[in-house]
Amino acid sequence: MVLMDVVGDSMEPEIRNGDMVLIDQSQQRIVPGAIYAVGIEDGVLVKRLDLVPGTLVLSSINPTYSPIEVPLRGDLADTVRVIGRVIWWCREAK
Repeated sequence: MVLMDVVGDSMEPEIRNGDMVLIDQSQQRIVPGAIYAVGIEDGVLVKRLDLVPGTLVLSSINPTYSPIEVPLRGDLADTVRVIGRVIWWCREAK
């Protein structure tokens, strides 16, 4: 398990900028529609994942962001890894 601070608004309104997420690294098998931490090149994204034939789809909850489609074969597939499933999040009380 690992804690991570969220930066950005792509998962709002559920997960907000500044929230903390708990990632279960033992849960790397994709459950369609669940939220995961995904490593892409040098960064980490928190996204809702889905599998369609030959493609991993990383979706934001915030509709202003377009989905990211990653072919499961090819150069881009080598740069993407599922770190783990987000099982909990919290924010500071105001």
